Amino acid sequence: MVFSGILGIVLSVIGFSKIPNVDSFYETARLFLMSVQFDKEWMPLHWTLIVGRWLIFITLILFSFRLFFEIVAPQFLRNLSIIFYRKHIVICGLNKITINLIENLIEKYGKKQIVVLAEETNRYAEALKANNAKLLVGDFSDDNFLKKSRLKKANVLYAFVDNDKVNVKIAQSVSLFLENEKVKNNPLKCFVLIKDRELKLILEETPLFKYKTDFFDGNIFNINEMGMKYGIVSHIDKILPKEIKTPPEILLIGLTEKTEFALVNLVHCLTMQRESFRFTIVEKNPRKIRYFQKEYSYFQNFAEITFVSDIDSEKYYDTVLVCTDNPIEAVKQSVDIRYLFGEKGKNTNILVFCNETDTFNEVLKKELVEKNIFPVILFSQIADYVFELDENIEEKAKETHYFWNMLYNQNKEWDEMAGHFKQSSRNQILDNYLRIYIARGETFNQFNNRLVSFSDLEKETLAMMEHRRWVIEKLVNGWVAGDRNNDMKRHNCLVLWEQLSDEEKSKDFDAIDLMFRLLNNQNKYK
Repeated sequence: MVFSGILGIVLSVIGFSKIPNVDSFYETARLFLMSVQFDKEWMPLHWTLIVGRWLIFITLILFSFRLFFEIVAPQFLRNLSIIFYRKHIVICGLNKITINLIENLIEKYGKKQIVVLAEETNRYAEALKANNAKLLVGDFSDDNFLKKSRLKKANVLYAFVDNDKVNVKIAQSVSLFLENEKVKNNPLKCFVLIKDRELKLILEETPLFKYKTDFFDGNIFNINEMGMKYGIVSHIDKILPKEIKTPPEILLIGLTEKTEFALVNLVHCLTMQRESFRFTIVEKNPRKIRYFQKEYSYFQNFAEITFVSDIDSEKYYDTVLVCTDNPIEAVKQSVDIRYLFGEKGKNTNILVFCNETDTFNEVLKKELVEKNIFPVILFSQIADYVFELDENIEEKAKETHYFWNMLYNQNKEWDEMAGHFKQSSRNQILDNYLRIYIARGETFNQFNNRLVSFSDLEKETLAMMEHRRWVIEKLVNGWVAGDRNNDMKRHNCLVLWEQLSDEEKSKDFDAIDLMFRLLNNQNKYK
């Protein structure tokens, strides 16, 4: 096409130059714009002019076709195809988190109908094309923009903008849009990324996120909070010894938000001899240590926590959790620790917690695993749990809820429960993975379709762990001890196991009995 155009211009210039008193370059430009007229006095035309004008005409036709079919038509057809989308996924925000989510969803579920809404394009736009996702650019608060994404017919929406306030505004706009559109009986599940944990606690108590409506089901999540919980559960066989004969020694590298959530999920655990786990945190910043000790002072009631500035290479650790914020630095630290431990610590597993997949290519990941260094990608861990809500966990959480309804003659529907209480039921199921592994050295799924039994002493130990887990969950979410008041986040059972009455202890025993039933696939409470 380029060659024919150049050849046509050259021949036209030559052809016009054969005509007296004619500016060949000017007339060739007019010919290219299809505005030149050939007068009779120019006849007969030189053959170069005849060939040139046909070459230019063909070039223009080819260029027009290419422009339409390669640029205009594909974009038009992409936007047109959205009209036929049903039960699709809408993502607000175009960033690395968006790409990670799309890749995770496609890896598990195959080709998905995905629409990405963004206020402007950026370097991640090309990655969307590779994953066959549709991109629409506009204003999140514009109803017409939301209409273009076929939001009324969508199943799930994710608000993934890097700004917490913008994500909240997106959720508000979406909820108002669906209400105005009179959408009913098909509530849109909306997952909203909130990085600020204090803001997350406040938002969970607002009407927008507290209760599910006929058209909107708001869910707030934090990558570190959810990712660490699911990541620890799914890797528990690498974190704890299969047979726990002495209190596990766990080394944590760096005092970050990941470290805090690692402790939230492990600090309540006991051995079956009722010994607390031992944690050593490597941190050189005294300000961070002081803040942690003040914020999580209650951790000292559950486990032994020691701070050091450097790793003691002579001490044996069952596992190392690298929680550094910088993923590249975390990988370097894990390799250095492996060499520091040498032969003595060659069997110690090192888990590296990172938010993204870019840090580990397949070659690097394989080399690390060969050194007993295991990358745990937090976003990948929560792809099922938070976004699709793993059916196994969700169904058992509902069974747990119906169990308590039956036991205490309550009539609370699952969908009418506040998000905090739903999550508490899910957390109870997830913690069963930890308790079963501690008690029997096997993961939760290995108990499918066979009976499990425990002695009375073992049941009491498991009940103690359940109470400790529940207490920490409440304290982390802003609850305090006092006369029970759910609206004020007060509860009279926020005390140590030894301070509970027998009546209150019986509730924890009930939770363990429920765990046995769920393990043995007995009794459905629906």
